[in-house]
Amino acid sequence: MIPRLLIVFTLLLPLLAVAQLPYDSSAINRYSLDGVPHSISIRQCADIWLGYDLERATIIRVWRALEGESGLKGAFTVKSSGETLFGDKSDDGWTWNGEPVKVRYLGSSDFDDRFELRWEFRKGTRTLQLTERVPTSTSKVVARDLKVEGLEKGESLTLPAAAGAVWKTESGEAAKEISGNQWIRITVT
Repeated sequence: MIPRLLIVFTLLLPLLAVAQLPYDSSAINRYSLDGVPHSISIRQCADIWLGYDLERATIIRVWRALEGESGLKGAFTVKSSGETLFGDKSDDGWTWNGEPVKVRYLGSSDFDDRFELRWEFRKGTRTLQLTERVPTSTSKVVARDLKVEGLEKGESLTLPAAAGAVWKTESGEAAKEISGNQWIRITVT
């Protein structure tokens, strides 16, 4: 029985080797990043990477790869490699009108000009949906476009404390909270 299984596996191995991933593996990495099991790394431009904790909907690190290097080291569990532009090792999470939310990762999509992530935030019986677009371009500006659906007038969604202190809106203000249902761009300078 075992020899038959080995023969079948040997015959199927070339088919498995040519299987295509649903995204560009040189720009998107779904392996564990820096010890965070449910994470994703997204290359925004030639040398800028953003690393996300998908279970918490937070960025754990933004970094610039060193010249001539990819920005990631390792195989199944990878380490970010390069100059840190932003890092957050705290357990701080998003809050909705000052109260913590339960986070559920809904998925992602790869487009020609961006990578898109979606999460659901729940508080009691109400839910919000956060959509985040990471533009992929040759620009050296680290940018994220965020949109929250489901906020009522006067409500806000507050970013984790470390992010709110570093990320800026296009007008240069600290990006501490989101209100309304329109897209906003935040950057690290």
